[in-house]
Amino acid sequence: MSVTNGDTNRIWQITTQKDQPPEAVHGVGSFHKSLPHNQFGEVEPAAFAALVAATRGDGRGFAQVPQGAPRELVPDKDAKKFGPAATFTNPQAGLARDALVHAPTLYTMPPAPRVNSNTTAAEMTELYWMAILRDADLGDWSKASHAKGWPAAATVEAACKEINAKFEAALASNAVSAAGAILNGDGDGDHFLLGVDIPGSSGGFDDFSAQTLFRLGLPGDEYGPLVSQFFLRPAPYGTQTIDQRELPYAAGRDYLVHFEDWLQAQNSGKDRHGQSYSQSNEFDSSFFGTKRRYIATMRDLARFVNKDALHQAYFSAALILLSGGAKWSLGNPYADLGNKLVQATLPSREAGFGVLGGPHLLALVSEVATRALKTVWQQKWQQHLRLRPEAYGGLVHVQTIGVCEETRDYGLPDWVAKTHAAKTVRDKNADSLLLPLAFTAGSPTHPAYGAGHATVAGACVTVLKAYFLTYMTDARGNDHPVAFSTLTERDVPYGPSKAIQPWVAYSTGTGDEDGPPKGGIHAPLESVDNRRAYTGGDAAKLTIEGELNKLAQNVAMGRSMGGVHWRTDNTRSLMLGEALAAEMLAAITTDANEKPFFTFRTFARRADGEPRKVHIQEGRVYVDGVEVAVPASRLGW
Repeated sequence: MSVTNGDTNRIWQITTQKDQPPEAVHGVGSFHKSLPHNQFGEVEPAAFAALVAATRGDGRGFAQVPQGAPRELVPDKDAKKFGPAATFTNPQAGLARDALVHAPTLYTMPPAPRVNSNTTAAEMTELYWMAILRDADLGDWSKASHAKGWPAAATVEAACKEINAKFEAALASNAVSAAGAILNGDGDGDHFLLGVDIPGSSGGFDDFSAQTLFRLGLPGDEYGPLVSQFFLRPAPYGTQTIDQRELPYAAGRDYLVHFEDWLQAQNSGKDRHGQSYSQSNEFDSSFFGTKRRYIATMRDLARFVNKDALHQAYFSAALILLSGGAKWSLGNPYADLGNKLVQATLPSREAGFGVLGGPHLLALVSEVATRALKTVWQQKWQQHLRLRPEAYGGLVHVQTIGVCEETRDYGLPDWVAKTHAAKTVRDKNADSLLLPLAFTAGSPTHPAYGAGHATVAGACVTVLKAYFLTYMTDARGNDHPVAFSTLTERDVPYGPSKAIQPWVAYSTGTGDEDGPPKGGIHAPLESVDNRRAYTGGDAAKLTIEGELNKLAQNVAMGRSMGGVHWRTDNTRSLMLGEALAAEMLAAITTDANEKPFFTFRTFARRADGEPRKVHIQEGRVYVDGVEVAVPASRLGW
């Protein structure tokens, strides 16, 4: 069982402006969306107690948890009664078992940062900046943003400066307690983990720059555009092709920035049109742009992770790697590298298929996803019950600005409302400190920690890194990641005139988006190729491993870019998914008659800044040469 930060059981003594004794308030630091709330957005005690009791039971109690009161929709020709509150998202999933992996209860995560910690406030500062820069062109920071008309380059510089300062201050404020929180199990979750949550090593935190802003510091993710190359090309799918362009959300839209809308979402889990998270932004065509394009902004990434099929990005990546001539890893006996590096080569007479071949990989990159969800859902509902950033924004607003001229002190660091980012959000949104959301209904109706998308990303990308050759080790033991440019492509139909070409790396631009599509969302829409060849000075440093890590990062942090997850939700969940994938890979090494082995490098970095190396053989998992238990909640960090 995971050690928690204690917020679920904590009672807050809330002081107000009025000359009254403090009030005992429950649930300030916990998830409670779609439950009934008072005028400040604080959950009603009996409802919260019912939710907590349900999380600790056999699952039957969730049906009895009170729901927030319905109300009528905003005036509209199609208006009808609002209906019941949105349903909880699968709270019994974490109670499931699975024949392929160990029970979800055997995996653990470290405690999440406490709601009133400096770490959570630093994470909120990053989220405010993400909201400010949500429509900035990721391929060209110099284009105008929606932040008070500032050039995006100046906004990015201000964001880097402030986030670096707040992250450094958070590290300094909890340097002593961080190790104790994990090793002694005291429930103090006020900590960042260097090399896991934020870039760095034993030498300290690696400051963000315009190049690395909003990245996680995974091996190789610092090079090239923020958007992974695996998002920026079609994916061959048999005789068909998956076009990875999407219809973007309309730019310049912030949701739940007015307190009445925010409170309605807390009570019901729905937007003002009665739509829940999964139907966000779908009321009419005005919520969308006019042209399908490749992902070019943080809003575009947020849109992808609102609608994706969870394992979708990695299935597409597998198709791209298979079609691009990526080589099997050294432990696959069917690998043909033209040398003697492989222990037992079979390609002269045999080829992998249902086992250790393409069909096996495509099934596994999907199979691992459902196991990842079961495991992280146990952490969400039965363990941590962490609040969403959307709810934290309400705490900042009420503590600083108040409701009906009454503020309430929740003990949040007061500086969180005084940052450059917070002041910009407040000025832009008519004296509101609520976090601007990319989705009309805000966050989904399940807790924040861990993150489902990030856990699936960690598991699926680990499978891809283990199955394909992503690095080579020289005689001195130095690792050399395989260059992205070693992959190839050619046009169809094939023939002597169709030359095989190295892959081209791309960056993207926003193109011309000037209003809703004419004729509605289902009208024929123009698709534009908003890519351009990437010519940055680090183009030669792009690697297969780095772009796969970046793909995991894009999906994980895409949730934060939409405003629904914390950085630490994403980072720790990537590692959880990685460990789960290692368990499934270990089973393959004993189940397959060919007795393969797998190797890959971890997301997290050691104290020297280098990733750890994982070797899986004969059902055992080794991290930097040391065997770890299976299941392992984390691989060596």
